[in-house]
Amino acid sequence: MPRSSGPPSRGPAWRRPLALAVEIGLLLRVLAADLVQWRLDRAGDGRVCLLPDSEYYWRLAQTIRDGEVFQIVEWGDVPHFALRTPGYPLFLAACRLATGDNPLGARLIQAALGAACVWLVYRLTIATLGEDRRSAALVAAALTAVHPYFIATSALLLTEAVFVPLLLVFLWAAAVLWDRQSARGAVAPGLAAGGAAAAAVLVRPSCLLFFPMVVAAWWASRLAARRAPGPVLVGTLAMALAFVATMAPWWVRNARVYGEFVPTALWMGASLYDGLNPDATGGSDMMRFLADPDVWPLDERDQDRRLKARAVAFARENPGRVASLAVVKLGRYWSPWPNAEAAGPAWVRIAAGAVMTPLLVLMAFGLWTLHRDARAWALLAGPILYFAAVHAVFASSMRYRTPGEFPAMATAAVGLLRAAGDPRRGVDRRT
Repeated sequence: MPRSSGPPSRGPAWRRPLALAVEIGLLLRVLAADLVQWRLDRAGDGRVCLLPDSEYYWRLAQTIRDGEVFQIVEWGDVPHFALRTPGYPLFLAACRLATGDNPLGARLIQAALGAACVWLVYRLTIATLGEDRRSAALVAAALTAVHPYFIATSALLLTEAVFVPLLLVFLWAAAVLWDRQSARGAVAPGLAAGGAAAAAVLVRPSCLLFFPMVVAAWWASRLAARRAPGPVLVGTLAMALAFVATMAPWWVRNARVYGEFVPTALWMGASLYDGLNPDATGGSDMMRFLADPDVWPLDERDQDRRLKARAVAFARENPGRVASLAVVKLGRYWSPWPNAEAAGPAWVRIAAGAVMTPLLVLMAFGLWTLHRDARAWALLAGPILYFAAVHAVFASSMRYRTPGEFPAMATAAVGLLRAAGDPRRGVDRRT
């Protein structure tokens, strides 16, 4: 069906509440950045963040800023040239060039990105559900602005701070592409989607398979509606070109270092074995097996291959254990409160549960309301469901759900408005 034209897109009626949501989101994220930095400065132990992964990113950023070899030497004297993809270290290197070596500068830049995500969620909701769903878009933006996990994401030096805006840009561009009627009109959003997807992979490689899945859903939707194939073909080609062009420097660099094609990072083996090993609990504990003398002296390619082979062998020999671990991992992923190792005081778990339980229910209710909307399933719910599947295999935590919650705020908004008596059950189905 054609989209409803809806209310006019100009004027103060929707701009004021959206601007207020963005401003509140920025204020809360700046306060969180200051609080985290104050806590670290008070501890006085030299750490740049509360979580250990941040130290790797900060050190890699220094190698980029200082023009050194992009590597980390860990576990004895073994150099790792592709322990992480370069996206987030590049961002931190730019922050360190702009604001110096105080991590607070990077946190404040991330606070601005977090506030931009409030606006991006609004735009994504409109592009996906239609102009007549501005009320849902404003509610989604407001939820994004005050969501406690989202606020924390901006304050911590972790990949989510950059990955999420890139993911939202891709989803927004894909939503714009979905109904394009001309091949020419598919070029710009196709290029934006492909570039954002590649940049997101360079920040968090685990998202790699999500993007072709969205393209496949788009193709299926167009074919089912018997629409002209031109926009799909041109848009897909534009995405592919932008994706390859953005990834090419990393691919060329890896080919020079290793003499072979390394698409992302040489860390999948460790990540896979972290989730599939005889002592696995569903959480992450890499240090235990990386200290194994049969593993740590190897170069990074052999480490990756050996750990990957061990994980595959464990899965083949213990299918029942793999299935039971998947249930545990999904429980950790969908947990409304922090997992045990990061729970903190009891009041934190209680407060998190009080906030997240109704929000998860609203997301599910909103998605059910939109059950005929293939685009909403692919773009708004697709990321959170995709990462659930990924972390049913790899180690899991509610932290890995957070990026997928950003677009899912649109489904929560639809659920909230429907529960409050909104007579519209989402949107008319448009394939």
